[in-house]
Amino acid sequence: MNDSQISVRYAKALFHSASDRQILDRVNSDMELLSEACKLKDFQYVLELPYLQPSQKIKVVHSVLEKQLSEITITMIDLVIKNKREIYLPDIARNFRDLFRKFRNIRSATLVTAQPIDDTAIGSIRELIRKTYQSEVDLTSVVDEDVIGGFVLTIEDMQYDTSVASGLKKIKKQLLQTSTQKR
Repeated sequence: MNDSQISVRYAKALFHSASDRQILDRVNSDMELLSEACKLKDFQYVLELPYLQPSQKIKVVHSVLEKQLSEITITMIDLVIKNKREIYLPDIARNFRDLFRKFRNIRSATLVTAQPIDDTAIGSIRELIRKTYQSEVDLTSVVDEDVIGGFVLTIEDMQYDTSVASGLKKIKKQLLQTSTQKR
């Protein structure tokens, strides 16, 4: 079975179970927490240890996450670990969140700027995206000095790049093409 299909199937099964129980919001929060936990080196290390038995991995996961996660999420994690597919947990969480956003009509967007921007500007950008796409917006603001100025706005799979760094790269490329064509 294709690796991506594995995580999609688990995510869909969890999504349908959570939907049937009317706890989608709770399980979505669980998936955000699980995703953050999977980014921790120690957590990754425990999940990837080949000589650690699934029952031992489950005990570790329970000791770390059981009090923060819902019963349905813990049950899904246990099943994934018992089936020795724990390496797919980050992808399962991501796929679940994608299904949740699609179901709730929420667009994911990231705004990258060279300097922090105020909440008023973020609110205006969020409102503009909401009106343009007629959906709610999950907007994340990131500061990256390499942008130099301007911004890079990514809305799901579309990117609007008005950064100074991008402009400078385009000018450099044009200059290099011009100088090589004249020789």
